[in-house]
Amino acid sequence: MRKIWPRLPFSSRLTMGFLLAIFAPQASAAPDPGGAVSAPGTTGMELIAFEAPGCAYCPIFRRDVAPSYGASRAGKAAPLRFMDLNDGAADRFKLSSPITVVPTLVLVRDGVEIGRIAGYVGPANVYHILNTMLPPE
Repeated sequence: MRKIWPRLPFSSRLTMGFLLAIFAPQASAAPDPGGAVSAPGTTGMELIAFEAPGCAYCPIFRRDVAPSYGASRAGKAAPLRFMDLNDGAADRFKLSSPITVVPTLVLVRDGVEIGRIAGYVGPANVYHILNTMLPPE
């Protein structure tokens, strides 16, 4: 998997981290980064939230979407798992294209991508897009 984030110069990453610490809303009660937020589903589907250090919208996604995800239709069909884009375990998924924006939500079935949402688009849009990717009830 091609990783874009580490190619930024150290000074750029440092500046972005500094700005994030000052201006980003604080995340509250964030789930374990490597763990699932909802119980495993029987569909073989999973929603992987790819994140990277210094991402400005990742804590906002965790704050706005993650707490309510498990009770949603999507949460019942595909449990949510957070994964660092630079983690070697991320390479085990068969993605249709490289991830260039974080956070990116990738809906996978048995490790193969079936849909994605690149970037954070707000809670209502996340659920709407996920509902269009899921099979009908």
